[in-house]
Amino acid sequence: MEELHTHYHYFSNEEGDGYEIYSCEYPDVKGYGDTYEEAMDDMKRNLDRYLQRIKGEKMEAESLMEQAIAAYDAKDFLKAKAIWESLSNTNTDAMVNLGTMYVKGFGVAKNIHEAFTLFDRAASQGHEVAAFYLGGMYENGIGTSPDAQKSIQYYTVAAEADMATAQLKLAILLRNEDILNSMKWMIKAAHAGESQAQSLLTYVSNQAEASDINVAFRMMDESSQRAKVEMVISENLAPILASDGGGVELVNYVSGDTPEIWLRYLGACSGCHLGPTSTAGMILEQFENVIDKKIVIYLW
Repeated sequence: MEELHTHYHYFSNEEGDGYEIYSCEYPDVKGYGDTYEEAMDDMKRNLDRYLQRIKGEKMEAESLMEQAIAAYDAKDFLKAKAIWESLSNTNTDAMVNLGTMYVKGFGVAKNIHEAFTLFDRAASQGHEVAAFYLGGMYENGIGTSPDAQKSIQYYTVAAEADMATAQLKLAILLRNEDILNSMKWMIKAAHAGESQAQSLLTYVSNQAEASDINVAFRMMDESSQRAKVEMVISENLAPILASDGGGVELVNYVSGDTPEIWLRYLGACSGCHLGPTSTAGMILEQFENVIDKKIVIYLW
């Protein structure tokens, strides 16, 4: 048994003095005895019984969940519903699965409000898939009034749990109000393999082919490096892109062994990376000539 952190109380009653001990981790489990040692032994016995009971309940719930999933896959929706309902007071997976049934109308009449309630209960207990569903419901006003801030709140929970689709959704919602975090989540989603994020975000680099670095640039502190990047944008890129009615702005600069430059397309250039003239390649070339041969550029 792991080391226990305990509290104890010393008490007196008609039968004499004694000790009451409880675990800080499991405050409902207590032990009693005439001495501290007897009370500790009693608490440990009671805790062992408690943990065995919890373990048994968990194994039973896991077995029932497997049965429900098998029934659902076999389109025995009534059996799946019955099992998930029996577990839905405490099991967040059961809440989410039952809520999904209410969304789809499988084995039950469609009831978006009931689904919302189940997802809300599961999300309040940390279930990231439920949080993702709530993000979508608040974004689109399904089962509730549209609320962009709540949508962002719930998508953030799912994004932080490494759900790539949630990262994409969050990036899109934040684009006009928090471009730095927006690009952060878009980059994460793209690297996680989210296809839409990969189509929206342009990634260019020659780091695999780079054989040398700009030593003078690398010796600068980060603020000086960033200023150099800003100079390339204003003096080299802006005149070229302005002729097409667009431009780029620096969103973030990340120094390191392979510096990262995060850029946001502006104006007509918002679609340049999709064009045949390879605007992204031109931008990379300008940075290579002035900044370094080993860099990564993200453009969105």
